[in-house]
Amino acid sequence: MSIFKVLIKPREYLGNIFSDKKSGWQYFFVYGFTFALIGPVLSFYSLTYQLSYSPDRTILYSLTTYFMDLLIVIIFSFLLSVLFGVKFEKILKFYVVVNIPVWIGDIFDIYQPLRILSNLGFLYSFYILWIGIKILNLRKQAVFIIGLHLILYVLNALLSEMIATNPLLLKILKSI
Repeated sequence: MSIFKVLIKPREYLGNIFSDKKSGWQYFFVYGFTFALIGPVLSFYSLTYQLSYSPDRTILYSLTTYFMDLLIVIIFSFLLSVLFGVKFEKILKFYVVVNIPVWIGDIFDIYQPLRILSNLGFLYSFYILWIGIKILNLRKQAVFIIGLHLILYVLNALLSEMIATNPLLLKILKSI
């Protein structure tokens, strides 16, 4: 089963992931680590070669966004498992899949003027999130889950920018 099926037939794909033998951590390490690289790698290129950012600043930005993207997946999964009693591994697998369109949308990071279009992947992730909420029978908690997805995405973006533009961290990087 192709991972890109999540973009074309998300209902069918999500219906199959829970019976898949792979664990949530396998999804996280294989798909999360791979797809989450798209934005940082392309941002590194565009910030360095199009906007002439220093290598230190682009490395810091790329690393920060990469690890923040992965951390958000774990935080979301942990919160939902604790609050709603769903197995962490199940939520982790599901939320990695929800984030795949977000990470694929980061393809637009290769050209800074088009970067705003990366939000299309984020918008599509809400559709996949909604399908998963229904499959997991969490309709009563849908507003909270959708809100959490939005809040974590915005916090991720803000914190990544704050960390990446922190002059103290840039100074430390230059001294290494």
